[in-house]
Amino acid sequence: MTQSNPEPLLSLRDLSVRFRMEGGRTVAVDSVDLDLAPGEVLGIVGESGSGKSQILYALMGLLASNGEARGEACFDGQDLFTLSPRLLDRVRGSEISMIFQDPMTSLNPFMRVGDQLAEGLIVHQGMSKDAAKAEAVRMLDRVRIPDAASRARRYPHEFSGGMRQRVMIAMALLARPKLLLADEPTTALDVTIQAQVLDLMAELGRETGTAIILVTHDLGVVARLCDRVMVLYGGRVMEEAQAEALFDTPSHPYTKGLLAAMPRLETELTPRLGTIPGTPRSAGREVAGCPFVARCEVRLPICTTARPTLRGVAGLEPSRRTACHLTGAPA
Repeated sequence: MTQSNPEPLLSLRDLSVRFRMEGGRTVAVDSVDLDLAPGEVLGIVGESGSGKSQILYALMGLLASNGEARGEACFDGQDLFTLSPRLLDRVRGSEISMIFQDPMTSLNPFMRVGDQLAEGLIVHQGMSKDAAKAEAVRMLDRVRIPDAASRARRYPHEFSGGMRQRVMIAMALLARPKLLLADEPTTALDVTIQAQVLDLMAELGRETGTAIILVTHDLGVVARLCDRVMVLYGGRVMEEAQAEALFDTPSHPYTKGLLAAMPRLETELTPRLGTIPGTPRSAGREVAGCPFVARCEVRLPICTTARPTLRGVAGLEPSRRTACHLTGAPA
């Protein structure tokens, strides 16, 4: 977090997400704390089922009907979890935008794409219909939709999967929000378009001070776009650090495993990439110790019984925090 922005735009305290199931309550996110400064880009990484997307859904008030978010989510001075539905809708339409992972289920199949983009500008920013449609076309062009004016008059089913994702990105950026939540925003895009979209998101942040939380499994995307990284496993934060420092000197055994599975241009090509033994832990009941203990190759006896606290690491930068009995010695 930069010194010029001492007050966070978003502050999460003890955020937990639970789901009511037939066998009891399932924990998807477990006591997550987070501060995000204006203009900062935070990447949340981890394997499928680690709780990454549920953090975003909780902030947007979009959890499934059997889901419940607890804790505090202070955004720009107001707790999102205490807002009425009407006030939350106002915040979601003008100050917080989200790019969803599946564009086909997020776009209205019965509305032309241009009308869907323009609707938010008309409702939340009071633009005229003509001005809103013109702005929608301009944004479609910025996310590299070819022949944007003509495409704006088409329906979602007339777009490819990658183009629908770009439409969703354009829709999120149109409001010029203070906070952009992006759930795997470049999954359906080829490498060239992916780079263009990431550059566009970074440009928006520089122009408007928009903060971004990027959920992704792609560490290459994190390296390109993010200032800071949060590593999640089993709903808990395993490690948090500045992006460059995390890639250079990972501290938590889980982070090391993720990076070992990532090909790097600066290293020699090996026959096989590294792997993490075992299978990812799915959402379930709270565990007493570390959720990664069953797959950790350097575990200690205490790891099965005592929950490691997230704290500084001796010899590493002050902003580094790690939840590990082995490496989490006080800085």
